[in-house]
Amino acid sequence: MRNEYWQATFWVFVVGSWTLGFAFKRWGGSGDFFLELGKAVSVPSPLELSAWWQPLAYFVFTVIAIFVLSQLFFGVGAGIFLFARGVSDGAIILSIENLARGWSFPNIPTHDAWMLALAVLILAVNLPLTIWSAHIGTQRAANMWRRLRGQPIKPETTAKPMFNFLVILAASIATGLAAAVAFSYA
Repeated sequence: MRNEYWQATFWVFVVGSWTLGFAFKRWGGSGDFFLELGKAVSVPSPLELSAWWQPLAYFVFTVIAIFVLSQLFFGVGAGIFLFARGVSDGAIILSIENLARGWSFPNIPTHDAWMLALAVLILAVNLPLTIWSAHIGTQRAANMWRRLRGQPIKPETTAKPMFNFLVILAASIATGLAAAVAFSYA
């Protein structure tokens, strides 16, 4: 029962951090500091990408970066960097909204449609994978904290998160390839 409690707590922590960051960008202020901090764990707006290979690199490196950075300060790093990711994703949504204002429904420019498809891949696939990766990093940080306090940890508790991280990495590579193809057509 205790493990399920902590799992739920970690999920609320990581999703809540991103949500607060998104709300801050959407209805709060500019968040320039958090936009800069969020560059470490987010994919830039599709309008800011310049080469076909960049979506692949960003999709893969964002999940690796948040996995590593979420372990800082025994899991507090996940909250900080996911808040920054939420601010950065808020900026992506605002840029897509500004792009969409010039559209007339039946006649959407092809370039803009591909940019929208790339933004959907960022928000619908990369973001959940990043949040899942942050959850795993937070879980590993909590296990490290328990080990430092002298509490025993079952070996399967540490093995399963690493397998899940490899699944996340494989999904990020596949999605990154799809995003690179979408960007090359844009």
